[in-house]
Amino acid sequence: DDSTKKRPFFTVASEDYYYDDEYFDDQLPEKKRRLTAEQVHLLERSFEEDNKLEPERKSELAKGLGLQPRQVAIWFQNRRARWKAKQLEKDYDDLKSSYHSLLSDYESILLQNGKLKSEIVWLREK
Repeated sequence: DDSTKKRPFFTVASEDYYYDDEYFDDQLPEKKRRLTAEQVHLLERSFEEDNKLEPERKSELAKGLGLQPRQVAIWFQNRRARWKAKQLEKDYDDLKSSYHSLLSDYESILLQNGKLKSEIVWLREK
């Protein structure tokens, strides 16, 4: 009985589908190109000036670097994400250091408090 046969969960498109002009032109991403060291250097300098990117500045940078404005926008977005991650890591390290310093002070004060209590008991017994 054919009605009880299960259909495959995934269907495979014919090979012709992937070579269709419409699919190829609009859907497949272009080959990813790495930025040159000079482009990265200039983007980094611009990021240091201001990590936010206004449309006019984005267009100027793109034109000056020979990139698409979208590439510049994505680079800035990725760079902000890396900056934020590094900032969180730095903040964590600072807090951890402060915590250990405070813990050390606390333990020292507890020890001093214990000694003073012992001294009070000793003085009262005199």
